[in-house]
Amino acid sequence: MTNSREFQITDLGADFVVSGSSVGGRVMGRLVRADGKLVFERTYAAPGLDENLRAFADDVIFAATGKPGLSTSRLVFVSDRTGTKQIYTCDVQGKEVQQITRHTHGAVSPSLSPDGGAIAYTAYRSGFPVVEILDLGVGWERTVTDTPGSSFGAAFSPDGQKLALVMSFLGNPEIFVTDLSTNTAGCISDTIGAPSSPSWHPDGKQVIFADDRGQGPRLYVAEVPDKDGSEARLFLWRAGHSFCTDPEFSPDGRHVAFTTRIGRETAVVIKEYPQGAAQVIQAEGAQHPSWSPNGRYLCYSQHGTLYVHDLRTSVRRTVLTQYGTISEPRWMR
Repeated sequence: MTNSREFQITDLGADFVVSGSSVGGRVMGRLVRADGKLVFERTYAAPGLDENLRAFADDVIFAATGKPGLSTSRLVFVSDRTGTKQIYTCDVQGKEVQQITRHTHGAVSPSLSPDGGAIAYTAYRSGFPVVEILDLGVGWERTVTDTPGSSFGAAFSPDGQKLALVMSFLGNPEIFVTDLSTNTAGCISDTIGAPSSPSWHPDGKQVIFADDRGQGPRLYVAEVPDKDGSEARLFLWRAGHSFCTDPEFSPDGRHVAFTTRIGRETAVVIKEYPQGAAQVIQAEGAQHPSWSPNGRYLCYSQHGTLYVHDLRTSVRRTVLTQYGTISEPRWMR
């Protein structure tokens, strides 16, 4: 709770009183307002004591501030530490690292479902990229589409029911939205370029992506149709930079973080959406930014190391280093 930096813990004059107990790893937690009103009283019975304490801390943070806590949050990333690029997860402290994929030809571009129960990623089973979904609970895995051609760069919608991804079965790669329950897909882009890295607005009505039409990648926004068969509107989003990739909307939809190029190296930038000021967060090789659920932090990779950056204080900390070359981190929503 202290690490959340959302409030101060004190013994006197508190707005809330936190109390709890533990027996055999189970945690019983209470949060009471200063006027004596009970906010919640819950029992946490996951297998591990630490897991229960983190869940309790996140519930306290959300009840007291209205913002998600990060104790139970996880990061997913790509590392080549085994010789091929594979997908891993860890907690926000860089602990509890788990290897998720073990594909012979590698796996990249992970995207966590909103509930953290599944990962969509790009695999190279037959030499061509295809999007797979792995259920982290039961371990089953399936290919998202059986269409010919390549598919890659998937991103879960905010409700977890759809994926935005790049597919090439029509010839030129385009951004598609596929419904995971019906396995139907609709094209939302119209480009002669090379689209990549789609990301959803939190309202689920827009998808932002990079598209290289011969003059370096720039960012475009497609409005997702409400009805099947409706035409998607597409417009260029002026990011203030000429080379932009890896866009991601902030949890409140008011900013976009993306990778750009400054000089000969990449940099992480955030810019107000739909228009406003841009700010360079980290230069000198930083890339692949992703927002924390509360919108206060960014994670990104820089020269193979995974960092978390506090946007209020501009202080960053190393999450994971000397773990192969780390890239493409994403934060569980």
